[in-house]
Amino acid sequence: MPTMKSTADALASLQALSEVVPEMRAGQLMAALGEVCVDLHGRGLWDVEDSELLKAISRFRQGVSESAVLRTLLVK
Repeated sequence: MPTMKSTADALASLQALSEVVPEMRAGQLMAALGEVCVDLHGRGLWDVEDSELLKAISRFRQGVSESAVLRTLLVK
């Protein structure tokens, strides 16, 4: 069962992620996170716990960071 803290943490992480990828609309971001949840946990957004969503947000953010590094290397 979710706690107020776990829900607040998940929402804060989602807000922070949206600032990292401002080109993505909210629905696009949620859809992408849903796919990451399926990949990581075998369940979509509806069924994951807040802690699992936090892991998906972290994984997505890591992927965005890695892509930015690759783009920087390719430009040089």
